[in-house]
Amino acid sequence: MDNTTYISLSRQMALWNQLEVVSNNLANMKTVGFKGNDTLFADYVYKLDQDERTFKDRIAFVHDFGLVRNLSQGVLDFTGNTFDLALKGDGYFVTRGRGGVETYTRAGNFALSPAGNLVTMEGRLVLGRNGAPINIPPDAREVDIQGDGTITDRDGRTFGQLRVVRFEDERELKQVDGTGFISETQPPIDLERPQVGQGVLEASNVNPVIEMTRLISLNRAYQENSRMIQQEDERKRRANEVFTRTVTA
Repeated sequence: MDNTTYISLSRQMALWNQLEVVSNNLANMKTVGFKGNDTLFADYVYKLDQDERTFKDRIAFVHDFGLVRNLSQGVLDFTGNTFDLALKGDGYFVTRGRGGVETYTRAGNFALSPAGNLVTMEGRLVLGRNGAPINIPPDAREVDIQGDGTITDRDGRTFGQLRVVRFEDERELKQVDGTGFISETQPPIDLERPQVGQGVLEASNVNPVIEMTRLISLNRAYQENSRMIQQEDERKRRANEVFTRTVTA
């Protein structure tokens, strides 16, 4: 296998990975709080040794070395549901799952557990500023969640305040599921004045038209690259046949 084939295969692998990313974006275009991803590419340059070829050029392979997350705000959709919440601007809701690991999310489609705890769709506990779960008793009437995250009812009782945090570099967060992230390298910073909206949800920021256009373009590029590999293989096969006939003639 020569360098042409190696380079083509590196391009094909990168295209395949990009196809998976775009497909995942499209699959989550209706997921609350989802942030779309894209791949990062770079040239992997390899310098040939003196005895490998006559012209000492460098060979550049395609290398996809990571993902970049689109952090733009999704559209806010009105639902009117009491425990549907959205954040405007910076911030993440703080949740806790099994094992006590804190997970951060923009998806505010919360609900009450049988025990009265505010939980995510995955069953993680939503935490307050004191680090404890938010608990709302069954006799609470007309629960109101204010812009700063304070939770009250019509009787004037307060059930806590949602903890909302930000990070110095959001791109360093590690994604653990569709909308959940953990931080392994930096501590969360509490927002003193979060902007919490009640009865609304932040939609996915994936643009389906753009992603479908990308998907079509990537499919065409993948097919063209596959065709080039086949043509190169056929060229080498024919060259070998001509060489064999010449030697044996």
